[in-house]
Amino acid sequence: MDLFGLKAHEDQHNETAQVLRRLVEQVSQLSINLGETRVELRKLSLKVDGKVDVDDVDPAIVRINRALSEARVKLSEVAAAAEENWNALSEQLEDAVDDLNEKSGSLSEEDEGANGNPQER
Repeated sequence: MDLFGLKAHEDQHNETAQVLRRLVEQVSQLSINLGETRVELRKLSLKVDGKVDVDDVDPAIVRINRALSEARVKLSEVAAAAEENWNALSEQLEDAVDDLNEKSGSLSEEDEGANGNPQER
């Protein structure tokens, strides 16, 4: 039973929380992949250091490096967006809970007044 009409809000909150969890999981996986790639690049860099001229480096490695740079930018954007959405969602939830508390308090007061039997708090 949806006494205060918050069922739709709760469903929306749950869906948003689920999307946010998936985003956080994806960001975490990207971060792990990025770390692994950095380690591999560092190993390669140590092997190649001083042995190969920059012009002789495989173009695939250059593309990977460029793609990693783009991935870092996207990762930071996604993390910022997730943080912003989480903050907005938290504020909305706090507002809804405050409204609910206010309404339930006023309903209790009305009920006490209608019964002519005020209860002590």
